[in-house]
Amino acid sequence: MIEQVQNPSKNDQDGSMPLASANPGSVNSGSQEDNFVLVDIESLILGRPIKFPVYDRSGILLLAEGSIITPNFRRILRERKVTKVRLHNDDAEIMTTTRAIGKLQKSSRKQHHTQGISKQFRDAVENGLQFVSNQGEAVQEAIVDHGNEGYAPDKQAELSEKNQQQGELLSQLMNLADGAQKPDGEIFREATFSFLEGLCEDFDCMNALSLNLKIDDSLAKHCQRMAILGMSIAVEMGLNDENVCRVGVTGLLHDWGMLKVPEHIRNPDKPLGKLEHLELQKHVLYSVSLLEKMTGLPTLVPLVSYQVHEQMNGKGYPRGRVGSNIHLFARILHVAHCYVELTTQTAYRKALSPYEATIQLFRYTKNGILDPVVLRALLRAQSLFPVGSLVMLSSGSMARVLRANGDLFAEPIVQLVQDNQGNEIEQDDSSIINLAETDCKVTQAMPIFHDAEPIPAPHFLKKKQLVEKLKSQATH
Repeated sequence: MIEQVQNPSKNDQDGSMPLASANPGSVNSGSQEDNFVLVDIESLILGRPIKFPVYDRSGILLLAEGSIITPNFRRILRERKVTKVRLHNDDAEIMTTTRAIGKLQKSSRKQHHTQGISKQFRDAVENGLQFVSNQGEAVQEAIVDHGNEGYAPDKQAELSEKNQQQGELLSQLMNLADGAQKPDGEIFREATFSFLEGLCEDFDCMNALSLNLKIDDSLAKHCQRMAILGMSIAVEMGLNDENVCRVGVTGLLHDWGMLKVPEHIRNPDKPLGKLEHLELQKHVLYSVSLLEKMTGLPTLVPLVSYQVHEQMNGKGYPRGRVGSNIHLFARILHVAHCYVELTTQTAYRKALSPYEATIQLFRYTKNGILDPVVLRALLRAQSLFPVGSLVMLSSGSMARVLRANGDLFAEPIVQLVQDNQGNEIEQDDSSIINLAETDCKVTQAMPIFHDAEPIPAPHFLKKKQLVEKLKSQATH
């Protein structure tokens, strides 16, 4: 930890003794005092020579210029209860872990996020992204209102099969991404048209099927979930069909650069360190390079992909853009990305429940990471208790969230699955209730279960025998 020196003549609070000859006037000679900073001794990098002397808080010389910081020097400081020393700014840049790593991060960002991309793309990034026209009818106008109805079994099965096919196709195309022949962008446009059709036919059913939580942290699954959730948010924000599909195509493709990131960083078994994070961030550039070579993609896709990991407070990457300087589509997909990440199980972290993930998104928004307007659209699409999740009601019954309920975020439309005695309830129209029309409230969000669920979504399961069993149950 480094602090700017405010008063070099202040008595040393550490009770330190000089390790070299005294030279109390060295630090206090006029303008030189501004060149020194207080440095935590634990952050000192060992084995490097210093260009300037090192002093304690009171200006007593501890180490002469040209000396090397050794383990023995730091040990003596610890023994004498010296916790901070005065280091020249120039030495601090290379002699402290915080500054050395920060300098490396800054240099790495500047290099790997600008080199290797076309001049046209760099100019577009520097000059601002293209203006988004949203003329014409909003997709919201085409969404079929199902009110308090349940999911039609035949439509559920149809949407389920389409999603499965699109997911398998996406996985296959990813495996070919490193080849000389790049996939035609038209394939991804067609995929998003299919997603959009599903959302229009039954918005909530499509979301429930697509975002259903299973143990599947594959890159293809991540991108598919992001695309559909991003499209759902875009619909709720009043975008037209072309823009909703642009969001979807970007969601499908924005992370393909991950394929070039080393496996142990892409799928780690423990939290990443700072340098590993830098390596991970390179996937943004890899993605842009790949997308620029694809034909048939909407113009905005590479540009928006480049900004998906930016944050509203400027602490994202690759460029640290702030607020409205981040493209609207990127802000939408960043919210979708956070939700999908939080609800996906990894080797070192369990998935959060949909409710827990949504609460975490509130925290992110409070801390300036996410766009609050986009989060509100997510809540309209998913409710505070997301579609497909299980909740306990004040009546003691258990229910599955069936449909969002507009701006009534805490009062979704649910379908009872158990009564207050724990007995299963038959799944028919009489088991569906609109919480906004009753005195019943949600009292608890239930944790995730990764096994078979009462409303089967067989395409998410990996065991063929179980899939066949569920299919059989669904037809009776």
